[in-house]
Amino acid sequence: MKSKWPLILTIIVVLAIVIAIIIRMSTHDSAPNTARQNEKEMVTDTQSQPHQGAKENKIVIVEYGDFKCPYCGAFERNIKPQLQKEYIDTQKVQFRYVNVLIHGEESELSAKAALAVNQYAPNQYWAFHKLLYQGQPSNKDDVTTKHWLTDNFIQQQLKKLDLSPKQLEKITSAYRDKNGEIAKKAQNDNHLAKKYKVPQVPSLYINGEPIEDTKDFDTIKSKVDQVIKDQKS
Repeated sequence: MKSKWPLILTIIVVLAIVIAIIIRMSTHDSAPNTARQNEKEMVTDTQSQPHQGAKENKIVIVEYGDFKCPYCGAFERNIKPQLQKEYIDTQKVQFRYVNVLIHGEESELSAKAALAVNQYAPNQYWAFHKLLYQGQPSNKDDVTTKHWLTDNFIQQQLKKLDLSPKQLEKITSAYRDKNGEIAKKAQNDNHLAKKYKVPQVPSLYINGEPIEDTKDFDTIKSKVDQVIKDQKS
């Protein structure tokens, strides 16, 4: 009488292969869904960030940056003006900014100051944002190694804004408070960068999808134009 074991083993092997294929297909199918969910979450999670451009947020560009990052400064000088002219000022996109606290106390202090301006004088936020980046030392290495993003520097920039004495007082008090609401907002910003595993600063995302090369405007333009085209179709 022949043994049934070879047949049984064959059936077991076939079943194992079928199950493995099903699991693999299920995992593969769920990956795009997870990615799309994360993209939607980023757009939702950044709704309260400083923003400019289109009031409706159908197309949202999010920048993750650090005022003490020389590459973020280069983006602000070289790329942002082109984005501003072509997409933000024309209301084609909404642009948002998230602080990433990479370079310690000065990163956090400047982030808190900017968030405090956004809280008490929101119409002055982007002017202050620009002033902080314009204040970076001309030498790239000095941006991260020198002690320049100080409270005194921040006060000098605040005085260049169109602020009432009361606004200046509130902003100053808010960003100097190490445990206050603004400090928590700065940490929340940093948490967003960790949540979405932002690899570096500056990083750009459009509707939650990463834009790979933040140094090349043509690359950014190509991605933005494609998203705009997809929205219209």
